[in-house]
Formats: sequence, C-alpha cells, structure tokens
Amino acid sequence: MSTADALRNFIIEELHFAGDPASLTSDYPLLETDTIDSLGIYSIIGYCEDEFGVHIDDEELVPENFETIGDIVKLVDAKRV
Repeated sequence: MSTADALRNFIIEELHFAGDPASLTSDYPLLETDTIDSLGIYSIIGYCEDEFGVHIDDEELVPENFETIGDIVKLVDAKRV
C-alpha cells in the first residue's frame, strides 16, 4: 500500500471522514474543508511516526505540510531518505 493510500485510509477510518471517499484525492484540501483540525494533525503525526518510522520535528508543524494528502506524503517521504 502506498503512503498516500495508507494516509487516505487513516483519514477515512480513524478521523471519520464524512465525505465521499472517492473525493479524498491527493490534492483534496484537508485544512480548507475542515477535514482535519489541529487535533487531526497531531493524530496524523502520531500515525506517520508509528507507521512509517519517521520523526516530524516541531518546526515542520506548519499548515503547508498538512494542506493535502500529497503534502503529507512529501513530508514523510523527505524524512525517509
């Protein structure tokens, strides 16, 4: 399963995404649509750290890194290198 698919499943199942799962694409605006809030961001961080073995630093906790699934994937992939 890809990083994007794993994150998509986490948002749908654990954060209880109320919309159509098919609309939750890699460029779907998570923050703009209130799909995730600050608590959701912390949940995603914990999931990424556990699932992908990365550490997300405090200075990386900026909205630009969490606006879309694609942005989160970029952050995670950059940490895996």
